[in-house]
Amino acid sequence: MFKKLLKIVFVLIVIIAIAGIYLYFRLHNNIENVLEAKDDWRSEVLEFPLIFAGDLEYEGEEHILFAPGWGKKDSEDYFSYVFLWMIKEDPNVNSSELERVMNIYFDGLMNTGAITNLNFFKKIPATTSSLQQKDKNTFEGSIALYDEFFKKELIVLNAKIKSDYCPMNNKYLVWFYLSPQEKEHQIWSQLMTANMTIKCH
Repeated sequence: MFKKLLKIVFVLIVIIAIAGIYLYFRLHNNIENVLEAKDDWRSEVLEFPLIFAGDLEYEGEEHILFAPGWGKKDSEDYFSYVFLWMIKEDPNVNSSELERVMNIYFDGLMNTGAITNLNFFKKIPATTSSLQQKDKNTFEGSIALYDEFFKKELIVLNAKIKSDYCPMNNKYLVWFYLSPQEKEHQIWSQLMTANMTIKCH
């Protein structure tokens, strides 16, 4: 019985080690971020398929800028960030499709967070998105999700999403601006001034 338990533990350790190595190399790529980061903003680039949301079947990259206090639960710019999807196929964005992909995205992110925190059997509350189209290429609304990383509770992110096309590299762009702060807060002026280092028009 004891030997059998040791074998199970060993197999689990090997699986976790392999997963850790895989995650490390997926998260540490050499792709340059096309978003211009301020000195105190952290940047990151992920490749599709995203390791935490494989059901989003796009080809391309996610370019991210994190506000300085993104991971600090008592900061004014907690969980405030911008990310840009630069993908090959037309995502045909509309309100219902964006709600679907945001639910997949954050459910996957937070369930992955639970695993990395060794909470293998924790049931993460499902994400609920509510987005409305404001004009041809702009959507606004909110995303209610469980923050497994920092607050360990439900939070609501205000969201602005814009779609575009970049003829210079034949890529479709989807911009996501997210923060728990209301739109009047100064963090939004910083989020909305995020620029690309490449020209599209």
